[in-house]
Amino acid sequence: MKYDYSCYVDKNPMRIESINIFSVSRDRGYRYSFSEGRHCHAFIYTDRGRILNEFKSPRAENIITESGTLMFIPKGTVYHATYLDEGTFLKTVQFNVSGELPEYLTSPRIIDLDNTRSIINSFFSSIENTKSNNMYHFLALVYDLLWQVDTRYFQLPKKFARLSAALEELSLHPEKNEKISYYADMCYMSEGNFRRLFHEHIGTSPIEYRNSLRLEKARTLLQSGEYNVSEAALVIGFSNLPFFIRLYKKKFGITPKKEA
Repeated sequence: MKYDYSCYVDKNPMRIESINIFSVSRDRGYRYSFSEGRHCHAFIYTDRGRILNEFKSPRAENIITESGTLMFIPKGTVYHATYLDEGTFLKTVQFNVSGELPEYLTSPRIIDLDNTRSIINSFFSSIENTKSNNMYHFLALVYDLLWQVDTRYFQLPKKFARLSAALEELSLHPEKNEKISYYADMCYMSEGNFRRLFHEHIGTSPIEYRNSLRLEKARTLLQSGEYNVSEAALVIGFSNLPFFIRLYKKKFGITPKKEA
């Protein structure tokens, strides 16, 4: 019997398509513009000095970045930047993606992480180390940076913040056959209140949501070629095979056997 310990990943995730890393030093008064919009997403780290960033589109307040400050600027942003100090030194990690970045990265913003300097320096120390100077290494670094930003900035709307523990548990372990009271207890809520708030936020019941996660994962397992229908059903938490097949066909329009 096979055992699968992978977590569920959206079947259409955002993917990084290109990465460009560079550093530059300029003196006070130097000015550059993206009058037609920046052509890549960019994390810009001010290693030394100060920069005035004036945003035209999307409209945003001007940002002055100082030494030790990391700023994110999304692709398409129209802005002007002026160096305010002699010997201002920037390190930039820019990239393009297929798909969409999360909502909180759709406008310019300062990114405040606990270990910003070491994260950014890891890109540039890697350039000097020929053993790690390859595309997979840099892809891993960019994904790790985005993961750390997501961990820092992704939050549920305040009204639904109490659901976070249950949503995380469901995402990580949809195969568990826990009762609704188990998830409600994780959120320190009564079962009735938990059900109502969950449905308001997700649009389905907790069980329907869990089944949807299971079916998505089952499809991934079947398409891998490593699992037959019975194995996939058991791994994701369905002990009733006819029930699994019925739900699968309802969701995807085909039987699971045609995926295997």
